[in-house]
Amino acid sequence: MITKLAVFDFDNTIIDVNSDTFVDRILLRLINDTKKKYYDYPSEIERLTQCHNWTHRMNAVFSYMNSEHSIQRQDIINCMHEIIIDDSMKQLLQRMYLEAFELIIISDANSIFIQEILHKNNLNHIFSKIYTNQADFCAQTGCLKVQPFNESFNFNKELFNCPTEICSSNICKGEVLKRHLVDIGLSNLTKIVYVGDGRNDYCPGLCLRECDFYCVRENYSLSKLLDKRTNLKECLMTKIIKWHTAKDLLEIF
Repeated sequence: MITKLAVFDFDNTIIDVNSDTFVDRILLRLINDTKKKYYDYPSEIERLTQCHNWTHRMNAVFSYMNSEHSIQRQDIINCMHEIIIDDSMKQLLQRMYLEAFELIIISDANSIFIQEILHKNNLNHIFSKIYTNQADFCAQTGCLKVQPFNESFNFNKELFNCPTEICSSNICKGEVLKRHLVDIGLSNLTKIVYVGDGRNDYCPGLCLRECDFYCVRENYSLSKLLDKRTNLKECLMTKIIKWHTAKDLLEIF
């Protein structure tokens, strides 16, 4: 029986970068412009974020990389293997695993990125469940294709409609956590730890009880949102724990 649950975001939480923008390094190296962090994609690709959601934009990015620059499966995997998880984060995850926490990830990244990074860092055995956008490489072209999370999670593939209006239509992490808690039995849990950094990590915080731990990364978008909109803090039952690096979390857990 599971009695302790630890829930982690992935980008800027388990890893210290955003994997979706880290992949830009492939193209930046091709044009010998490694001083920049982000590649300048055509405007029609960037406009997709405004019209749809981030996952649609990323599919257009992968299509552009493949069709315009012949970027293949191994190019992307090699890039993800460059991402090294901080030693303190590794220690935290391994400690929780040994202390019989169930560890899960809820992320708006994609399954290929997450699995390859975890595998390279010898952490692929740690997590019992990864909720994210499913991805695979096209056998014919080698292009990475990402399925929006709502299409695999929601019974009718409908978009999420988060009541907080903070989550994206692609994924409401609060709804994901609620379903997971039903599946494993909330009443059995003596402790839930949630660790995240982004605005879409607010909604899961509403699922936490007074005895749980809500770990918000300092100076990232969730922390700034809570500082700006104090009414959102008042809706939380649990205490907010601010952290800068995984070392801070190691001192608590």
